[in-house]
Amino acid sequence: MRVGIFDSGVGGLTVLRAVAEAMPGLDLIYLGDTARVPYGTRSPRTVIRYSLGLGSFLAGQGVDALVVACNTATTHALPALQRAGAEAGVRVFGVIEPGVTAALRVHERGAIAVLGTEGTVRGGAYQRALVQARPGLEVVGRACPLFVPLAEEGWLSGEVPELVASRYLSDLVGQIDTAILGCTHYPLLKEVIQRALPGVRLVDSATETAAALLQALGPQPGQGARVFQVTDHVERFGQTGAIFLGQEPSPVEWVDLPPPAGAFASCCPEGRF
Repeated sequence: MRVGIFDSGVGGLTVLRAVAEAMPGLDLIYLGDTARVPYGTRSPRTVIRYSLGLGSFLAGQGVDALVVACNTATTHALPALQRAGAEAGVRVFGVIEPGVTAALRVHERGAIAVLGTEGTVRGGAYQRALVQARPGLEVVGRACPLFVPLAEEGWLSGEVPELVASRYLSDLVGQIDTAILGCTHYPLLKEVIQRALPGVRLVDSATETAAALLQALGPQPGQGARVFQVTDHVERFGQTGAIFLGQEPSPVEWVDLPPPAGAFASCCPEGRF
């Protein structure tokens, strides 16, 4: 089977890594929209347009399933992508539902925190899904934007990330017992986050998304191919991607996205790009 995975940049490589470990036999095509990163500060309409363009490009390469490995894109664009995917015969998976399911499974008392970009926290998809599944649950959204550049620079330990994590999270200690890492960059800082939130259960949405994909598609033994595509900054993607993937991604191809086609074009807000 062939699965497409897209993100606005390199963070989705944590999802690809988890999927590759769980289902090594899949052919995986990763598409990073590095020309237009970040998505976290974009308007919902813009995120939907960009996401449909990426989905269309991957569908054109014959993928059987599509993983939206971007929390902001999942927040705003998943319904449109799933409508388009249903018409095109492509199954579409997001990263929010698996994270929510896992958080509710381990939560015992107090509140659940959603840690993410400004766009993800402001969009509220995690919060709505948690409360819908468990009415009355207290949910705290916390934007931690500096975690992204720290992860991309490889500053995963030491004084600077420790101080940033403490500044963002120290007031949550004693208030929450579970926190969802609602950005694909954040698993790289899991140890730092855990020290800032002692005793709090951390839910890694990348790992949970891979588990959900395994359950849906079934085991894929053997060794599939890996292809990495970006819309800009090929060399930087390779260098930074090594931090997320554990090895330098290869081969990396530069691609110029064409206008979306078929169902992915028709599902655009107001029908225009």
